[in-house]
Amino acid sequence: MLIVGTAGHIDHGKTSLVGALTGISTDRLKEEQARGISIELGFAYIDLAGTRCGIVDVPGHERFIRQMIAGATGIDLVMLVVAADEGVMQQTREHLDVCRLLGITRGFVVLTKTDLVDADWMELVESDIATFVRGTFLEGAPIVRSAAAAGGVATAGGVAAVRAELERQAALSLEAGRAARAELPFRLPVDRVFTLRGFGTVVTGTVASGRVAAGDNAVLLPGGRAAKIRGIESHGRSVDVAHSGMRAALNLPGLDKDQVERGEVVAHAGALASSHLLDVDLEILGHIGKFVENQAKALVHVGTAQVTGTVILLDAEVAEPGETRPAQLRLDRPVVALGGDRVVLRGFEQFEHYGTTFAGGRVLHPTPMKHRANDASVLEALACLRSGAGAAAVALRVAGVDGLSVDAVAQVLGVPRGAADDALSSLIGAGQAFEVVLDGQRRVIDGPAFEGLLQRALDRLAAYHVAWPHRLGMPRAELRTQVRADLSPKVFTELLLVLERRNAVAADTGSRARLSTFRPTLGPVLERARAAVLERLDLTGYSTPSDEELVADTPGVGAADVKEVLDLLIDEGLVVKLEGNLLFHRRHLDRLVVEVTAWIRERGELSTPELKELTQASRKYTVPLGEWLDATRVTARFGDVRRLRGTA
Repeated sequence: MLIVGTAGHIDHGKTSLVGALTGISTDRLKEEQARGISIELGFAYIDLAGTRCGIVDVPGHERFIRQMIAGATGIDLVMLVVAADEGVMQQTREHLDVCRLLGITRGFVVLTKTDLVDADWMELVESDIATFVRGTFLEGAPIVRSAAAAGGVATAGGVAAVRAELERQAALSLEAGRAARAELPFRLPVDRVFTLRGFGTVVTGTVASGRVAAGDNAVLLPGGRAAKIRGIESHGRSVDVAHSGMRAALNLPGLDKDQVERGEVVAHAGALASSHLLDVDLEILGHIGKFVENQAKALVHVGTAQVTGTVILLDAEVAEPGETRPAQLRLDRPVVALGGDRVVLRGFEQFEHYGTTFAGGRVLHPTPMKHRANDASVLEALACLRSGAGAAAVALRVAGVDGLSVDAVAQVLGVPRGAADDALSSLIGAGQAFEVVLDGQRRVIDGPAFEGLLQRALDRLAAYHVAWPHRLGMPRAELRTQVRADLSPKVFTELLLVLERRNAVAADTGSRARLSTFRPTLGPVLERARAAVLERLDLTGYSTPSDEELVADTPGVGAADVKEVLDLLIDEGLVVKLEGNLLFHRRHLDRLVVEVTAWIRERGELSTPELKELTQASRKYTVPLGEWLDATRVTARFGDVRRLRGTA
């Protein structure tokens, strides 16, 4: 599938040319028909080299450059349209800049309205065009003449040479780059949304990469709204699958038209992420005649989206015309991109004879962290991403301790998922990366970063054991924050599992963690306090003393020591703390379970007064004890009575 796009100044005959080639008028809006100018993108199709190819007709007025950039995204072949009676104009220049910045490499020039000028003038215009395209991808490209009928409107007879050149170019271009892009994650940048009676919401766009089938589940990014693709059309024909390079209309019946806008991206769930940041190689146009300063504001075009953003130069304070420098784009709204995508930047004032486009760039990292300027490690990482050497390892290193999924690596590198999986598997096999499973999904973490976390955890545990030799271990929540305050709880859990598999950390510590070689030791004071507390709780039965009473009943031992041994006994399971900070010896609770079970089996149920009679304790104790029986699934409460679980 080939996508052909027009480019060129207003009123140079782009829409008439498309109409003569295809028989389709791309000016569908009443305002366009009344004013005779294109305002929105227009779409048509033509059969070339035995294949139906899409045509995107873009507006030529400077006010509609946003629409032009959205339409030019994804085209394979451009027809730069120049009217013979006017020659190269402002939007001719800006449109060619946009095409070059978007990475378009194939095209030719169509010289329209040739029957309105004489031969000498036409030769002069063609010479001017050849000079204009020198140094661009159109240097040496054919300049095809197209005649016009009265009023400057192209006719089918006047575009025969254009069609012949399209046929020739299509034979060269049809398969170029398509196979590789078809294996990338699916995404369709939305350039139009409307409602069709009986079908609901429909979005259209050029499939930028991958493939999608009718019935697939999808999401709209960056918002993340879920959608199911009921049906797919391409150029008026229903198809089962749309793939890279096709114009496609997707029926999304579960969404309202007002919930979708141009610039959003339809993708498969979980395959792509959006970001407010983009790392790019920023190319400043040579003809703009002014420096681009650090923190310059710009309109940033990514796919069909236009957002405002700030340019952060990473290795300089200014970028000169014609330079290419690493930069980070900080955007006001998130966008979706893949490594290798192209972006276009526009300013807020016109350059003489050119419009407002001043730069473009190639995306090096579509979901980066925020960078500081002149950071050598960042510049080194971007150099690796630029060259592709060790790019997977660099992507993991940039991601840090949270790691990346296989899909995320595929997005960063701009490669098929299988290639990303192979690269990660090689790193894991070489011991340069760790694989963990979070929420059922593989996640890979940079090896040195993960080893650093493991060692820090061991160091923190060792220090804790020195400070608190009598405790069973360090609370896991406390250890996580000391290893790294922003560490994901799920990554931390995987970290402990790795240490347990290495026999470095004990696996039987509940809410605490300890080194496998550590055994708690009590000094004489704590030994005495432990024995005294256990004895006191054993003697009091169900009418347990408060913390203050325990301290008072343990002479020669301070409150802090009593608290320490209580925490230790609770960790050991010898003491249980219930609601209201009530402390019970485990032996009495075990006895209570036996007594309550026997009571209910004999009588069928147990009321709170009967529980009070059974325990010989006040309501202060019996209410929490009853709730504990329910919580431990010994009993279930039905109104004012309790029954054994399963006997209701």
